Amino acid sequence: MGTEVGGGMQQPEDRLLAEALGSINPGGKFASRFMRNDVGEFDRELPLDFDTAVERVRAQLFGVAHGAHPVVLEATTDRVTLRVLTGGGALAMNPVVITVDVTRGSGWATLIHVRAVAKEGLIKQRAGHKTAERVAALLDGTDPGP
Repeated sequence: MGTEVGGGMQQPEDRLLAEALGSINPGGKFASRFMRNDVGEFDRELPLDFDTAVERVRAQLFGVAHGAHPVVLEATTDRVTLRVLTGGGALAMNPVVITVDVTRGSGWATLIHVRAVAKEGLIKQRAGHKTAERVAALLDGTDPGP
């Protein structure tokens, strides 16, 4: 693969979200402790060989994160885990951590697991669920667009 395993993005999702909220609002890091997580998870089987699927996931995460490169959390011959931090919800102001596991299947099939997590405040935006749904649709090639 030739990609370095990332440092800061290996932190737990809650810590990444707290730091991201703290950069938006000074009290956001503290307040995040009291906010619940909105989590969306989807499994897909892509009709692609493993290496092509990994590159597709990397490209889609790069696009969803508006040019931020996904970090490789794990990389073996049969599994790659990528993570990126982006925005979701109203005006894309709610930080969302997206993690995608790409697992070698049999033949021309590769399994992917998409997980997106965001903090929910008083106004329910379901940013984690909606982001995971969108990423899964992008990877399927079924995303209807914004």
